[in-house]
Amino acid sequence: MEISRPHKPARVAGIILAAGMGTRMGSLKQLLPLGGQTVLEKVIQNGLAAGLTPLILVLGHGADKIMGTISLPQARVVINSSYKSGMSSSIRAGLAAVGPHCDGAMFLLGDQPLVASNLLKTLIQSFTNQTYASQPHTNRTNTGQAIVIPTFQGKQGNPVIFGRHFFPELDRLTGDIGGRVLFKAHPEKIIRLPVKTQAVCFDLDTPEDYERLCGKEEK
Repeated sequence: MEISRPHKPARVAGIILAAGMGTRMGSLKQLLPLGGQTVLEKVIQNGLAAGLTPLILVLGHGADKIMGTISLPQARVVINSSYKSGMSSSIRAGLAAVGPHCDGAMFLLGDQPLVASNLLKTLIQSFTNQTYASQPHTNRTNTGQAIVIPTFQGKQGNPVIFGRHFFPELDRLTGDIGGRVLFKAHPEKIIRLPVKTQAVCFDLDTPEDYERLCGKEEK
């Protein structure tokens, strides 16, 4: 009888999208303080703790100030000089740095610091399970052909993992749109993972959001 062996985690890169201007905040939200760190440092810390490799940080607006203010250990910084053209330019810039050995990429938002590393690991595990779905203990027959989306009370959130299969489509995006346009095109490839925290649906856009964020910070 064949003995069940634990699956080796899928190889997932992390791409932190932090290039936007954040005009509604009125300041660089990446550098806002949160529990002894900045918002962006917390996102980076969570990504590293989850084992995302490589961890790619896409900067644009305020890049020089950000890099001169915070420590960026183990994060590969990519400067998106076209950030004003919208989110798709940051997606393309991040994908270009992923390399050939990853099964997929997790896109993290630079203003979601409360999405903890354990939740990121759960998303990676869900992606891993789909990777091995056809032949559990042999080849990765479904490698890169899944989209994993966290949901809170039925609402889709972030971060999202896109398998390598979808990289070419993501690379063709233009304008101020993200990967959500692929959801309708590939509904059969989507894995929706219910989670117990609304952090996956909380974005930091306004000063009022920041006040709520400070009140919600998970200790």
